[in-house]
Amino acid sequence: MAELSATAPDSARVRLARLSLDAALAVEGVLSGDVGSRGMHVTAGGTSVVRGVRVAAEPGGRYSVDLGLRARMVALPALADAVRERIARSAGLSGAGDQLGAIDVTFHDVEDAGAGFPASVGSGR
Repeated sequence: MAELSATAPDSARVRLARLSLDAALAVEGVLSGDVGSRGMHVTAGGTSVVRGVRVAAEPGGRYSVDLGLRARMVALPALADAVRERIARSAGLSGAGDQLGAIDVTFHDVEDAGAGFPASVGSGR
């Protein structure tokens, strides 16, 4: 049986998950990624685990990105739009823009707004 090398390159799915979460965290108002109460916002592959984002294959070679985030108390629809725009820009600059499918953003928690209520904001693609 072949062993996985700790230095094996990440899959396209894991790379897109990492890029998406990093892009989201760069948007002012986003505090962190969050796996959610059911632990669904996770992307794993090989030896890598990215918490706060689930990336899944779509038809046609694209990947959907479903983020689970914690945010400051701001206008959440506008924040979700800014996150989507940042991810699309980052994916384009990295050469992964043609792999990017639908981007969904869910806010699992909002700072100073009462802990733990989910606020889902739908797809921008």
